[in-house]
Amino acid sequence: MQYNAYISNKPHFLPENQNLPQINSKEPKLTQALMSAPFPQITPQDGPIAWAITPDASALEQLAKGIWDCAKQTGQRPLVVLSTAGPLMGVRSALEKYRPPLGELNPKNAFLPQVMSFNDWLEAAPGAWRFPKKQTDLERWLGVFAAIQKEKDLRVWFKAESEAGAWGLAQAIIEACNTLSEALSPRLQKQIHALMEQGAQFAIGEAWIDQVKELLELSIYQVYPELSRKVVDREAKVLLAFWRFIASASDPAFRKQFAMFAHLDAAAQAHRAGELRPLIWVETADPTPIDQEIVSSLLRQYAHYAPVVEVKMNWETVGLWAEAIGGEIAWAQAIANDKKADPTNWRLIAAKRFEELAWVAAKAIEQHLIAGRKNIALVAQDRLVARRTRALLSRFGPVLNIRDETGWKLSTTRAAAALISWLELIKSPKDGPTTKVLLEFLNNPFLDLENEHFLNREKGSCVGLIAELEDILIASKAGSGWKTFHLAIEGVGANALKTSSAPPNPALFQLIQFLRQRHYEWLAIKGDCKKAYELLQKNLAATGMAIGLEFDAAGKQLLEVLESLDLGESEQQAVPMRLAEWLSLLRTILENASYQEGGGEAQASLSVLPLSSTRLRDFDAVVMVGCDEQQLPAYSEPPLFFSDALNTLLKTSTIQSQFVQQARDLSGLLASCSYVDLLWQSTSKNGEPLRPAAWIQRLQSQIQWEAMSLPLPRHEFAVKPMAMSVAHFEEDVPLPLSMSPSAYKALRDCPYRYYVRSLLGLRKAKGLDEGFDASLAGQTLHALLQRFYQALKTQEHTMPTLTRDIELRRAWMQEHLLMYSEQEFAGLIEGDARVMGTLRDWQKQIPSFIDWQLQREAQGWEFLVGEAKVGFDLPFKTPGGDLKHLRIEGYADRYDVQSENKKLASVIDYKNQSFGKVKKRAEHLLDDPQLLIYASAANQRHEDHRMAGHEVVNAEWVSLKASLSKGDENAVRAQVVEDLSEQMARFNAQITEDVEALWAKKPMAAFAPDGVCQFCEARGVCRKGGW
Repeated sequence: MQYNAYISNKPHFLPENQNLPQINSKEPKLTQALMSAPFPQITPQDGPIAWAITPDASALEQLAKGIWDCAKQTGQRPLVVLSTAGPLMGVRSALEKYRPPLGELNPKNAFLPQVMSFNDWLEAAPGAWRFPKKQTDLERWLGVFAAIQKEKDLRVWFKAESEAGAWGLAQAIIEACNTLSEALSPRLQKQIHALMEQGAQFAIGEAWIDQVKELLELSIYQVYPELSRKVVDREAKVLLAFWRFIASASDPAFRKQFAMFAHLDAAAQAHRAGELRPLIWVETADPTPIDQEIVSSLLRQYAHYAPVVEVKMNWETVGLWAEAIGGEIAWAQAIANDKKADPTNWRLIAAKRFEELAWVAAKAIEQHLIAGRKNIALVAQDRLVARRTRALLSRFGPVLNIRDETGWKLSTTRAAAALISWLELIKSPKDGPTTKVLLEFLNNPFLDLENEHFLNREKGSCVGLIAELEDILIASKAGSGWKTFHLAIEGVGANALKTSSAPPNPALFQLIQFLRQRHYEWLAIKGDCKKAYELLQKNLAATGMAIGLEFDAAGKQLLEVLESLDLGESEQQAVPMRLAEWLSLLRTILENASYQEGGGEAQASLSVLPLSSTRLRDFDAVVMVGCDEQQLPAYSEPPLFFSDALNTLLKTSTIQSQFVQQARDLSGLLASCSYVDLLWQSTSKNGEPLRPAAWIQRLQSQIQWEAMSLPLPRHEFAVKPMAMSVAHFEEDVPLPLSMSPSAYKALRDCPYRYYVRSLLGLRKAKGLDEGFDASLAGQTLHALLQRFYQALKTQEHTMPTLTRDIELRRAWMQEHLLMYSEQEFAGLIEGDARVMGTLRDWQKQIPSFIDWQLQREAQGWEFLVGEAKVGFDLPFKTPGGDLKHLRIEGYADRYDVQSENKKLASVIDYKNQSFGKVKKRAEHLLDDPQLLIYASAANQRHEDHRMAGHEVVNAEWVSLKASLSKGDENAVRAQVVEDLSEQMARFNAQITEDVEALWAKKPMAAFAPDGVCQFCEARGVCRKGGW
């Protein structure tokens, strides 16, 4: 049966004396555009019936009424297929809105016409289960990845040596092969049609599929040399080779052909049964030439069996730029359309900076909401600005439902961050993760520490466990490694026994051991995707994350994405790969997945969407950001293997076609929406001026449309210059009754710093340093020297010859100091291999250090005690004349005594610094009087510590990093305090004066030199640098 369309040639006029509604300040004028043509009369014709609608504010009304007209004429329920899925809901809503009275419809057409997108229609093809099995994206990636692994040169050619680069190359190859298959499919379409005509009753089955496979192989052989002659560069040859071997009947391009012919076969059977259900094809976006060729062929063939209406958009009266109209009269028609346009409710708004632009966009949306416009679109031509604007609008709370349609990546969600933190942990070196990686995982909100597979504890018993572990690791400066973490917890336990404080939670050891075992499982895994996927699922279940993710919107979608890694019985599941490659694959999958944000009922809605998604959709107002000359129009770069010229040859998308489509989308937006705000940033990141897009400037040249600014609320205040920070005592701040040597040094360095740290108790939140902490090495050196000297004292009693034979003593010292060094550093090295360098540097110092020790013994000094806690009470007078005492107390590194007179003592302070830095300390002894404090403490006769009653006659700093350039024997290591007795007298007077001033509550100014301020924790309070 054939169908013809009878379209009236009479011109359409408005009734006499009937004018279009005028614009007023409250309501916008909706320009009543004339339809290009009424819906055609359906009569027999050879081919599809053409119909055009004007894509303005009435487009959905035109389309809906036309579809219902088709239902009336044919007495059948039409099948409406849209070329893109975006307008689906809008078309369905319009069909409901403009439904004719029931009396005008055939009773069996009471239901709405069926509306589907083209892709959905193809997926619903009859007998699709008999098509060649559809390969998932992952299966295709793995197939190409396996081939890339065999050809290492490919990764070098395309600069994809890394794991992520290899997966990116695999994706690019598949995308390019799909393009080549699309280019081949029209030729295949004709030949498959010939196959069908040979046996019209032949159903799609295995035998038919086998014939198609043979046809595909033959076609590839025919096309391959032709393309090879046109494209001769190396990359293209590689691509054609891949396409030759991976193209199959299960490719998307060929499955599309099978689906179309399945629909054609079903239409033929319905035609024989007398059912003439019409097909209405709505072209919502310009197709590529290859798609146009495929669809046109499909519609022509479908028209043999049922009425087909091909609906296109008529841009002649709507296009505001010649690119949107096309043809010989495009420029003249565009100028005419520009002059007829009414920009009364269009606003062109500029902002100088990124943040200002986001605030202006939020303000514009707020104004529309206040005016009662409840369905608003935010067009994200600049996605960064759109995201920032969305964040600003979140303050409206549940009254505004925000739907993000721009493809929000799943990898940016909290759920994905939790999973990625686990991936970072399991890919750590054998020694273990860094503290930062460990804590990032443990602080993720989806963990269930108390579940039976994890710590198996009672509900609520693990509250604060992670915070306790974090405090321990930061305080002990444990940088990385499972062994280091164990040692840190053990160290806190040992200290708790000494101080009778609370021991660490025993569950901490269990927690570290659990994670360590899982880490080793991943290090030991060798195999394929299947093993890695199964182990990941076990980990998620054991840590409780699987259950936690189920109750999170993004988490649920994340679990669904992870299910795509389950390849079932596919042969691709056995593709061998290393752990790093599999983890890179998983990250690539997360990057490609989009998060679908759910929304609830609200008083108003905001849709964040790209310009292309505004087609055939109704909005009360539109705010578009990113309308500058750099971002509008936008285009996507050609794929890795194809230039724009080659895309033209292959009849795929080109930059020119993208520009045309965007010109039409923007024209349709301005024509269909009542209120439109176009925003752009007038100054670039480099401070250079930016103009609005060229299209906007061309429009401005034809109509009176000037850029404006949207005033933002401003707060004025008088600027006062900052003065030096000075602390004034509050009445309720307690005055100190004790002080450590380091606290007194802080008081001397900067009184303000002492006030903030010691009196107010403020501390900077300690962070984690990725580098090795030198102070940890210093603590280890102090510990091993204490152990060494204690062992030496013990050995002298059991081995008398050690005191008489210098060479034997030297050999014993060197052997045992090396041994203790290895033992003390072993735990640190196991946790962080970088510590090995510190150990080797110290081992080079040992011969020189032993020489210094022997020289000291020759002077009559012998080791007495190390790490000794000493102190004394400092008497002072308060402002009221009362006598009080301040306790000064600390730990001295080492005391020696004279062998001839045990009451004469020497105090030593080790410094893990070069001798040059140690020497500078002597120049500022009274500002850093640590040695003088320890000397004064030992001189006290009424104290109960071990050194009480001694007379300190010598004080030295000893460098543990002496310069060895002049040889071990000549290395200068010790810096002696000159005039010790005189310095101690001056120190006693000074500290008394400082403490009395402190108790007098005198102002404490921040006057420290820059060298002190550089690393001062209180700088954020005193604001030095701002005054």
